Amino acid sequence: MSVTCPAGHASDENDYCSVCGAVMHGSQLLAATYSPARAAHGLALLRPACPVCGEPRADIDGRFCEVCRYDFADRTPGPAPAASPQGANAPSRSTWLLVLTVDRSLDTEPDPSSPPPLESELVFAVEQPELLVGRRDDKQNIRPAIPLHDPGASRRHAKFLLAADGTVSLHDLGSTNGTKLNGLDVVAGSIRELKEGDEVTLGRWTRIVLRARP
Repeated sequence: MSVTCPAGHASDENDYCSVCGAVMHGSQLLAATYSPARAAHGLALLRPACPVCGEPRADIDGRFCEVCRYDFADRTPGPAPAASPQGANAPSRSTWLLVLTVDRSLDTEPDPSSPPPLESELVFAVEQPELLVGRRDDKQNIRPAIPLHDPGASRRHAKFLLAADGTVSLHDLGSTNGTKLNGLDVVAGSIRELKEGDEVTLGRWTRIVLRARP
């Protein structure tokens, strides 16, 4: 049975919204009162659809579309994909790795019904101009290069960008629950250049560290 999250989405999960990652409050009551008609009516009134992709707005105060990153404030389309490095300026081999771990210490409000996954450290080579980070959603054709099994993360949460000179940057995509760099909040939509050892934390328990390739 679906339940409605505080943002009005029909969620397949009753602890964290399966669409936007928002914490579900009073899920049992929502489950008892949910109906598709009521949810659709609420979305139409309170969560207008994105004019570009049609996705219901995840947060009435949120600036960016959850799916295509349309800017509701400036009324402009989401950022274009980073240009692929070309010619002699393109790095011949990535010198960077992204090390992803599940850090249970980040989960400040543990939920026994939604425990962190028991997965080992994952390592991703930074070899593409951009690597999307977020939760996979086959219905929306969202398949991140770095997929997260973290209910607090958005489907399009952030990107790691590889420049032609070999530097790596973090691009926050205006995610619902935000992103932190070395423990400090990252401004939604901003791009921050990274250095060796920088730590990116997001969702409930995800930590990603930039490491130089041995």
